[in-house]
Amino acid sequence: MSGAGCEVLRVERVTVGYDGRPVLEGVTFSVFGGEQVAIVGPNGAGKSTLFKAIAGLLPLQAGRIEVFGCEPHRGPVEVSYVTQRSEVDLSFPVTVADVVMMGRVGRMGWLRWPSREDREAVRRALAQVGMEDLADRQIGELSGGQQQRVFIARALAQQADLLLMDEPFAGVDAASEQAILELLDRLRGEGLTILLSTHDLNLAADRFDRILLLNRRLIAQGPPSEVFCPDLLRRAYGGQLAIWEHERGLVMLGDGHCSMGEGG
Repeated sequence: MSGAGCEVLRVERVTVGYDGRPVLEGVTFSVFGGEQVAIVGPNGAGKSTLFKAIAGLLPLQAGRIEVFGCEPHRGPVEVSYVTQRSEVDLSFPVTVADVVMMGRVGRMGWLRWPSREDREAVRRALAQVGMEDLADRQIGELSGGQQQRVFIARALAQQADLLLMDEPFAGVDAASEQAILELLDRLRGEGLTILLSTHDLNLAADRFDRILLLNRRLIAQGPPSEVFCPDLLRRAYGGQLAIWEHERGLVMLGDGHCSMGEGG
């Protein structure tokens, strides 16, 4: 695990887009060892695009991204990326253990048989997410929440120091959401650095050290108490979010995704 307080990720003036059209513009921030940072913003804000750029899957139009001082696609593999479940082809006939073993490819290489160490890493990752008993099941037979936990196990099996999680709570059942939250607590204790996107502002405020408020540009960053204020949220969400002060906290109603309870 990376040392607490050291700079794990640096994003400098990054602009990313598709077909020449920018989706993110001039984004700058850093993430430090052991932090758990939440990215929030409306649909279309560029959260998934940012994750793909950090993972080295999208070219930058401008700026620079460094993970432990290296560009993601040029340095050693240090980033685990849990994509949105909707982006995964679940019809492919592979078992749960096979999916998690894919996280070991960067370490063992293509067309190589898994070693005892690889198999143990898979078993340990499945145990971390409470899915060890389903190792031989077909991935397509699982519930959405179970599938998400398997994809997290695949990322953990990679044993990278930076974990990116894109909307891990989307479409999962209550049991899986609780299992993921408990896992995040354990990973915090182990010092793993996590960058996670979510639509749930209440969860972000309660569970994360720092918030990045994004809508094509970085609107604000800092602790929840500083970022979740009416002016900044209006800038990020615009007409999608109605905000008013409540006697015990900030209450927000809007696009169906964003809510924050009393005292949040």
